Amino acid sequence: MVSGSINSMAVRLLEQTRISPSPQAAGDPPRDSLPLTPFDALWMNQSPVERLFFYSYPHSTDHFLCSHLPRLKSSLSHSLSVFYPLAGTIRRRQSDGRFEIFCSPTDSVSLMVFEHLQGDSFLDLSGDHPRPVSSFLPLLPHLPKSIEAQPLLTLQFTIFPSHGLSLALVLHHAACDGFSSIHFVKHWAATFRSDDDKVPSPAFDRSVIPDPRGLYKQISDAILQCPEKQIIKSAFDEEGVIATYHFTPAALESLKRTAHSQAEKKQGRKVSFHCSSFVVSSAYTWICLLKTRLATDGEGMAHFLFAVDWRQRMRPKIPAYYYGNCLTAGSVGMKAEDLLNCEEKEGFFVACEAIGRVIGAMSSDVWEELDGIEARLEAVAPSRPLTVAGSVKLGVYGIDFGWGKPRKVEVISTRATGAVSVAERRDGGGGGIELGIVLTLDDMKTFAHHFASGMLRLIDD
Repeated sequence: MVSGSINSMAVRLLEQTRISPSPQAAGDPPRDSLPLTPFDALWMNQSPVERLFFYSYPHSTDHFLCSHLPRLKSSLSHSLSVFYPLAGTIRRRQSDGRFEIFCSPTDSVSLMVFEHLQGDSFLDLSGDHPRPVSSFLPLLPHLPKSIEAQPLLTLQFTIFPSHGLSLALVLHHAACDGFSSIHFVKHWAATFRSDDDKVPSPAFDRSVIPDPRGLYKQISDAILQCPEKQIIKSAFDEEGVIATYHFTPAALESLKRTAHSQAEKKQGRKVSFHCSSFVVSSAYTWICLLKTRLATDGEGMAHFLFAVDWRQRMRPKIPAYYYGNCLTAGSVGMKAEDLLNCEEKEGFFVACEAIGRVIGAMSSDVWEELDGIEARLEAVAPSRPLTVAGSVKLGVYGIDFGWGKPRKVEVISTRATGAVSVAERRDGGGGGIELGIVLTLDDMKTFAHHFASGMLRLIDD
C-alpha cells in the first residue's frame, strides 16, 4: 500500500536564519580556502545529496523552539567552525581559474525551521513501505545554484508536534563525500550533547592528494564544456515512490552460503573471489532490478556501479579523517541474458562472481582508476545501471542528538540519480543492510515481489 501525498501546504515556516561559524580563538589555524582536487571536481555537475534523519520527539513545537533550538544553533555554529569549508562557496580562483571552496569571515549556512500541520504523518513518512517522493519535498530545503559562488550546505528542521522531527541536510557533493558529511553531523550531535571531545577533528591538508596525471584539468575541462550535464539521471524524479528493503544478518550469511555452494557445484572448489555482505546484497538487488525492468530492458548490457573509498587505499596514506571527496567508481558490465536466462541460483552466482572479481582486481593506483572516469560513466549511462549511494560504514543510525538514534534515515536525492541508497540496518544488532530505492509505483510492486519471493527460492537451508 502506498501512503498519501503531502503537499507543501502541509508545513508552516517558523524561522529562517543563517548560522555562521563561531569566531576563531587566538592561536586557531587559519580558515584557508581549499582548492578542489580531482575527486571533488568529479562531482561538480551532480545533484546535491538530500539526506533526511527522522527522530522520535513526543513533545510540542514550543518545547522544541524553547528547549532545543537555541542550543542546536550554538552547537551548529561551533561545528561549522571546525568544518568551516561547509559554510563557504565554490568559485573559480581569480589567480588561475581553478575551482576552490572559498572561505571568508562572512560565511554562513541557511537554517530553516518548519512545523508540519499533519503531525501524525510522522510514522508514515518514517516507515519502510512505499511512500510518494513528493511527500518528502516539503521537508527538504532548497540549495541555490550559482555559477559565481555556489553554496555548499543548507539545513532544515521540521517538527511533527507530539510525534517527531526531521533534520534535512542538502549538500553539494563537490564539498565532500558521505564520510565527511556524516563526520560533520556526528560532531554537531556530540557538541549538542556537550560530548564533542570524543569526535576526531577533520584534516584539510590538500597536499596529501597529489595529481600526477593532471586529472583535475581533464575533469574540470569537461565540466566547463557541459556545466549543466549530469551523467546518470533518474527517469521519474518526484513522481516515483520510495521504499526500504532489508537484508538481515541471517539472510546475508545464507546468501554467502548459496554463493559458496554454487562455486562448489560449478567449479568444484571454494569461492575464489571477494565474497562479502556487500557483494551478495548487491548481486541480489541487481538481479531483482533487472527482473523488474525485464519488459523493456531484458536484452543488451547490464551495468552495476559502486563507490570505492580510497581513504584506506591511498599510498602514501592520507589522514583517516581527511575532509573532502575520496571516491572513485567501480564498474561491472555483462550481458543481461547471462544473469537472467539461467537457473536462479546460477544467475545470482554469476553476478556475485562478476562484482567480487572487479573488487579484487582493482588497481592499487587510484589515478589509473580515476583517469577517464567521466567518459566511462557516460558510456554506461544509457543502460540505466544500478548505482549505489552510501555505505554501511557511515554509521548513520549512530547519530544521536540526545533524542535516541534515528527512527529512519532516507536519502531522497536518489530520486534524481536512480541510485540505491545503502546503510546499516537500524535494528541490525551489529549486522544487516538497509536499502532505499525510488521507482515508479508499478515497478516498485514488481521489485517488491521479486525481492521477497526470490529470497525464499535462493537461500540454501
